[in-house]
Amino acid sequence: MVGMVSAAVLALVFSAVLIYGSKGWWRLYHEAEMQSDADVAMRTIDRVGRAASNATWNVGTSTLTLSLTNGTTQTFSKPTGTSNLLWGTSTLIANRVGTFTNAVTPDGSTIAVTLRLVEGLETLDMQNSIFLRN
Repeated sequence: MVGMVSAAVLALVFSAVLIYGSKGWWRLYHEAEMQSDADVAMRTIDRVGRAASNATWNVGTSTLTLSLTNGTTQTFSKPTGTSNLLWGTSTLIANRVGTFTNAVTPDGSTIAVTLRLVEGLETLDMQNSIFLRN
């Protein structure tokens, strides 16, 4: 009888360690994925922004439009009702974007980019300032 109770307690402890360990591992895995997605997105926006001569932010459509020095434009947007970040028509981040906001100086020479990613109960906020080429 004592052996059965001891085995049951050990099984319970072992199960608890496995369950909480796997939950912690998955949490860290999702945090690392969010960090990687945010890093790629911010580096892309930064690289394109540094090649731009002007920027505009449309609050209604959550669209950042960058006018490049070669005469072309690039857009970054979070369409209403989605959790995606688009670069032109390509998806830069899928199913994780909580908010994408920008503040452009009145002369359009500096952008403050804020990106919030959400995965389950975890959130990640990234901010960056970009000085445009004039």
